[in-house]
Amino acid sequence: MTHIPSGPTRDDIAATVKACLLSAVGSTMGTDLIVEDTNLFDAGIDSMNMTDLLLQLEQRFGFTLAPEDLSSDLFLRFGNLLSFVESHVRRD
Repeated sequence: MTHIPSGPTRDDIAATVKACLLSAVGSTMGTDLIVEDTNLFDAGIDSMNMTDLLLQLEQRFGFTLAPEDLSSDLFLRFGNLLSFVESHVRRD
């Protein structure tokens, strides 16, 4: 029996998270420049656009974040944010 994945792939999720990130920070940087170890603060994220980013991710992926879901490490690396979003997408 072949298992057909019902949700988006990690690459699909990564592409969407990158697009949301660049939209939130107002950057025209190429998505190919954002890799797993990219520091999101270096990419332009700050406390103001962080909220916009989280709202975009909630809308795009259809989940709701609780305050206890958020940690200080979430925005240190793109890989952290990607894994976080992926876990929420796959859980629902």
